[in-house]
Amino acid sequence: MLPNVRLLPVLALLTVSPLTAQEVGYAIRPGDRVTVDVYTAGGQRVAFVEGPRILDRAGDVYLPFVGSVHAAGLDENGLREALIQRYSSFYDQPVVNVKVELRVNITGSVGRPGQYFLDPTATIIDALSEAGGASSELALTSLSVPADQAHVRLVRDGKTMILNIRADEITQDVIDMRIRSGDWIHVPAQERSHWRDELTFWGSVVSFVSGVVTLIVVLSR
Repeated sequence: MLPNVRLLPVLALLTVSPLTAQEVGYAIRPGDRVTVDVYTAGGQRVAFVEGPRILDRAGDVYLPFVGSVHAAGLDENGLREALIQRYSSFYDQPVVNVKVELRVNITGSVGRPGQYFLDPTATIIDALSEAGGASSELALTSLSVPADQAHVRLVRDGKTMILNIRADEITQDVIDMRIRSGDWIHVPAQERSHWRDELTFWGSVVSFVSGVVTLIVVLSR
C-alpha cells in the first residue's frame, strides 16, 4: 500500500495500492476527450474530421464518414489503429493522429475547482497544479480557508485513498502517481480549531489597530 495512506474510520473506506507495471497504461472512458486529425497519403488534411470530441455515455465517439466508433477501453494507440482501419475505406493509406485527454474532477480547497481534461501522463500533483494548487495550510486572512494537505482524498473506481501531499512529507510513490480517467481529487479544509480562530481574530485586531495608528499619525502631521 501507499505510504501515508490511512483508513478512514467512517464507512471503512478502502485504500488502493500503487499502480503496477501492468496498470501504467490507461483506458479511455465515457466523458474523456479525444482529438483526431486525419491526413491523406499525400499530406492533405481532412478538415471535416479535425477537432476535439467527448465520448458519450456508451463510450462512443462520432466522426465524419465513419460514424460512431466505440473508443471506451482503448488507449491512444488502440484508437488510432481502429480509425486507420475505418478511414482506409475512404482514403488510401490515411495518416491518423489521436490525442486523448482524461477527465478528472478537482474540488475543495484549491485555486480553481472544476473538471479538467489532462494528458494520460499527468500525475496527481500535475492535476492539482492545473487547478491552481492546494490552498495554504495557514489562514492568511479571516476569509481564507486553510487546506488539509495531509488528507487529500483520491476517489478512484469507487475506492478512496488518503494522500499526504505536504511538501515536507510527500513520498515518491505519491509524486509519481498518475491520474486515471474519472478520478476525483478533493482537498479538504482543515477542521476549525480554537487556537486557529484565536490567531485569526487577534491577527485581524492587530491589523486594524495598525491601520488606525497609521491614520492618526498621518492626520497629526
